[in-house]
Amino acid sequence: MEAKKRTESVHPVGEGQFTFPTAGGPVRLAVTEDALTPYGGLVPWAAFTKHLGVAEGLASSCPVERTSPNAAPVYDVIQSFMLTALTDGRRFSHVERLREDPTIPELFGMESVVGDDTVRRFFQSVDPALGAEWIAEQARPLWGALPGPTILDWDSTVQPKYGHQEGAERGYNPTKPGRRSFHPLLAVVARTRLCPAYRFRSGDTVTATQWQQAMEDAQRWLGRHPIWLNRGDLGLGHDGVMAWHEARADRPKYLFKLKLTRGVREALHAVPAERWQGPAQQGAWQVAEGTVRLHGWAAERRVVFARCLQGELPGAERGEFWDLCQHEFAVYVTNLGVDCNAWQIQQLYRERADTENVFDELKNQWGFSGFCAKKKAVTELAARLLLLVYNLWVLFVRFIVPHQHTEAKRGRRWFLLIAARLVQSGRQKEVQLSIRGGWAEQLKDGYLRLHEWIRTTAPQLKTVRPLPA
Repeated sequence: MEAKKRTESVHPVGEGQFTFPTAGGPVRLAVTEDALTPYGGLVPWAAFTKHLGVAEGLASSCPVERTSPNAAPVYDVIQSFMLTALTDGRRFSHVERLREDPTIPELFGMESVVGDDTVRRFFQSVDPALGAEWIAEQARPLWGALPGPTILDWDSTVQPKYGHQEGAERGYNPTKPGRRSFHPLLAVVARTRLCPAYRFRSGDTVTATQWQQAMEDAQRWLGRHPIWLNRGDLGLGHDGVMAWHEARADRPKYLFKLKLTRGVREALHAVPAERWQGPAQQGAWQVAEGTVRLHGWAAERRVVFARCLQGELPGAERGEFWDLCQHEFAVYVTNLGVDCNAWQIQQLYRERADTENVFDELKNQWGFSGFCAKKKAVTELAARLLLLVYNLWVLFVRFIVPHQHTEAKRGRRWFLLIAARLVQSGRQKEVQLSIRGGWAEQLKDGYLRLHEWIRTTAPQLKTVRPLPA
């Protein structure tokens, strides 16, 4: 009789409707009240972020005073958004996927996972200027991982928009010409993939727009980690940007790539043959350097020319056009000293290519373009908080895989998506992971490294060990 009652409670609508004929034979479905989760890997993440105290610090220093007794706690709102971004959420509404997971409030000390409307309303209540300083202040512990000297790679990206969002304007948009967009400016620390600087901009701006303000913010936020070099592509080779670097000796050096304008082509074509260094053979690179003062520049500046030979060189005596030449050319402008030769400068700039992978990961694996609302303040604060989660993730996965970066699309599958059961006995909580074989041993090694760091590092110091070069 007791067995019958148990069956009725587990199968309230009948036994037959919960048995399905599968390729492996009949399978019966049963309802359980156990606390199950697909995100068993969140346990070490919860310990990592708690030790740094980032979410707790954001909640305690929130610039908005919450007076309503019915308002959701700031900590719950922040954790709800951060976990949505971490678990591959691309829209505010994706927070709903976490609301039915009973383990998340238990792991992160939340009352509950809040809804997307609550997140948007809270973000809208935060002043953008105060929000930038609010998040930057709590991100300071992360910069202890920066190796010296610090090199910032600057670039902008285009975020096409399809509605009437505040700040979306028509501008440069190669994938959707004529479509309104945002044009944010970001800086990535070379060799680390950490992103310490972000500036929201409308789509009718260019790369150099508001760069000085973004740079001064980055210097203030990085604090005791001085910037040695700024690198940038074609959009930053402007006289105003370079003059800012040259105005004071204690400011960073710069290394920018120049667009092959008419003046640059003339300077490139005027380099004597004997000045080129390197083998004059097809497929090989050659470099040369000199000083150039282009139209609009206030002074002469050091320029490095590079070319990859593809056939015969164009000759003025033959009247050939540069547009018909198939060689690969690159021209760099810098104020680095003579202790850096032309070959080193070319290589130093080419190492910047990894920055493009960061933008690709942010846009395609982190929903950097997806958390958007009609109000600019909501979009901007969401982007800043998402970048904070991204930076935390970069450091977190280095404990699991120390000597290489693991992108989110692979790291989530390896380190977060682990079926698990939460079991609670008295005050002791235990999460049982469903893993087996060699993968369990690999995870164990990473968990041991993280556990040892937490054990030996005082929480109030909030230091993060430097990333491997």
